[in-house]
Amino acid sequence: MLDNNNVIYVPNITDYTEFINATKPFDPIIIDISNSSASQNLAQSRHKVYPLNIKVLGGDGLYNYQAGTCSAGFWVFDIDGGFYIITAGHCYEPGVWFHLPWGSNGPSLSIGPMVFNSLNYDVGVIFLEDHDVTPTFIIRNDEADQYEELIITDGESVSSHDVHICKSGYKTHFTCANVFGVNGILVSIDGKISYDLIITGLRSDFGDSGGPVLSFVSPQDLHLVVVHGIYIAGAGTALSIDKIFNELDKHYKNLTLYQGQTSLI
Repeated sequence: MLDNNNVIYVPNITDYTEFINATKPFDPIIIDISNSSASQNLAQSRHKVYPLNIKVLGGDGLYNYQAGTCSAGFWVFDIDGGFYIITAGHCYEPGVWFHLPWGSNGPSLSIGPMVFNSLNYDVGVIFLEDHDVTPTFIIRNDEADQYEELIITDGESVSSHDVHICKSGYKTHFTCANVFGVNGILVSIDGKISYDLIITGLRSDFGDSGGPVLSFVSPQDLHLVVVHGIYIAGAGTALSIDKIFNELDKHYKNLTLYQGQTSLI
């Protein structure tokens, strides 16, 4: 999503009241060029370059020319104000990762490289290098009739089985199912064994790996969610958020779930 940079120049605001009122839904900047100070600054304003400020949401696509497509989980930050995206570790390949919006024909802005991927748990960390990208604490749900953007209020592990859980991912978008277990084991085709997994009935496809798993705060607050971890495999498995942060603390650095509580770089 782009921040609005619409600017309308009019020769006299009072003569264009009806037109200006009609443009209010687009929230434009109105400049009266009959005003002397505005006229003096007109040439300068035409040459201003506005940053794109592309917002990357949980569930958006991530693209690397060697790895292909994965999904953004959620944003975190470090003590120095650096920002990172949590995604699946098996997505790792060297090189830059790009933002891949839902429904797009190709990647847009670069984000940065994957600077950490765990050998113990399927978690990876992408460092934000491009300042045209804006971190968010929002999960994408574009196909909903309401609440297309879900606000992350907290992060916590799933406490029991048979609860409702959802995921957002680039390929299959937003899907929900039940939790079957919270201490699951997955044996991959190559024989690798993964422990401490959330086992779900979530539907997914290639490209959904790394997307956030979440639940709603309450039936009355369907725009507010708690993030429980990231989706990691087509078998309906997810990695719990507590395992993610414990692994990062031990083997990378202390990172904190971003909820708007630190100034953006």
